[in-house]
Amino acid sequence: MDLIEALAMPFNSENVSVFYISTSIIVMLVVILVLYKTYRASLNVEARLAEFSSLTTNPFANRLKLIETNADEYRINKQALGPLARIIDEYCVFTTDIHGQITYANEKFLALSEYQLKDLIGKHQSITRTKNSDEGNDDKIQKNLSEEKVWHGELCNRSRSGKTYWVDAFVFPLSYLSEVDRGYIYFGTDITAIKQLNNQLLSEVRKKEEAISKVENMLLHSEKMASLGVISAGIAHEINTPLAFVSNNIRRLDENIEPLLLAVKVSRELLGAEALTRKLQETRPELHEKELAYLLDDTPCLTRETNDGIERIKKIITDLKCFSHEGKDAFAPTDVHKCIESALNLARHETRHGIEVVRQFDDTETQVMGSETQLSQVLVNLVVNAAQALQGQGRITIATRVVNDHFSIKVTDNGPGIEPDILENIFEPFFTTKSVGKGSGLGLAISQDIVKRHNGNISVASKPGVGTAFLIQLPLAKPAETPATAPQELAP
Repeated sequence: MDLIEALAMPFNSENVSVFYISTSIIVMLVVILVLYKTYRASLNVEARLAEFSSLTTNPFANRLKLIETNADEYRINKQALGPLARIIDEYCVFTTDIHGQITYANEKFLALSEYQLKDLIGKHQSITRTKNSDEGNDDKIQKNLSEEKVWHGELCNRSRSGKTYWVDAFVFPLSYLSEVDRGYIYFGTDITAIKQLNNQLLSEVRKKEEAISKVENMLLHSEKMASLGVISAGIAHEINTPLAFVSNNIRRLDENIEPLLLAVKVSRELLGAEALTRKLQETRPELHEKELAYLLDDTPCLTRETNDGIERIKKIITDLKCFSHEGKDAFAPTDVHKCIESALNLARHETRHGIEVVRQFDDTETQVMGSETQLSQVLVNLVVNAAQALQGQGRITIATRVVNDHFSIKVTDNGPGIEPDILENIFEPFFTTKSVGKGSGLGLAISQDIVKRHNGNISVASKPGVGTAFLIQLPLAKPAETPATAPQELAP
């Protein structure tokens, strides 16, 4: 009869005896198992303590190791072993002698630092520090400890594999805990994850600050350009006055030169060319027949060229005043071809060297309802951008077409083109590929806004290495539309 069958039998005097015998056997086996486990645990404790004692003879370190080992092996409640046991259980702990040599490290610190006890005991505590640790921090720690004060702060350490980790640490002199032991105890909490998160947040903050700073610089540049536009309009107005009397004087000079030239020609006929030359050389020796003939032919050309230059200056000033015009412009029937010519005239400084401008205009006489000033601004932006992309060499084609009830303007260049990842962002405010001071990133954004206010749309197509094309489509002015019936206004 085995033990199980004995337990399963119904109770009688014989069965009771069997039951008690069986129970006694079970209790004895349990006691033997417990004693065996206790014995094995004691052997483990002795082995671990013996191994640790071979590494250091520091009494306080051995006491800490005894507490930690017994608590681990016998699964004793740390609360029952006092504050040292709770510190060892909850924190990363190591101790040093007064010279900074490590005398003890608990399992949590070993796991965090990736070292073994034999690699740390007897080594200076700097073995766990990073190469770029703040030496001033070490000086502060030593100063506090030398004055028997507690130090609290963050330590940047290095694991055995080279990984950096951070510990929020407290450092106490051992005199706080023992009357005979000298040295220091470090205990802290791993805050590596928190530091990494903080670094990520700080990085994001720095990126945001850089973005804000960039926007502020662009806004400042935009304000400067706006101020420059107002100043330019004022300068253009002021130039008009001296330009007017210069123009009148040139016209008078041209009128005066004509009879003087006639007088010289009559004198040559009456006196003869040689006699007139001899008379003139008596006062101006450098005057001879060829020089006199050159002056007679060249002087009218000079006055004509001067008049042409003055007319061009007048045209530029008129366009500049129109372009810099402030205030709100009421929509009116507008000749887009006139806007294009005005824009080309304003952007001539960008296209005059090596850039060919091709006009392909629709012959249909049509107008759109809009603002000449604002449409000219859009076209100036597109022409200047195209010219800058060409870098002084290439072709800009401006084509216009009437398609159904819309007027389309296409500005094409054969420049380097725009990359696809950039193309989708070019209408965003403050987006620019130009260096600082070269562009505000507002030109195309403002142009898009102006076109939308005209109930039109603007689109772009580009292929790297081939060129870029901007297409503007505007609704045609209806015959019945007049400024009075089209009260929409454009923001400046």
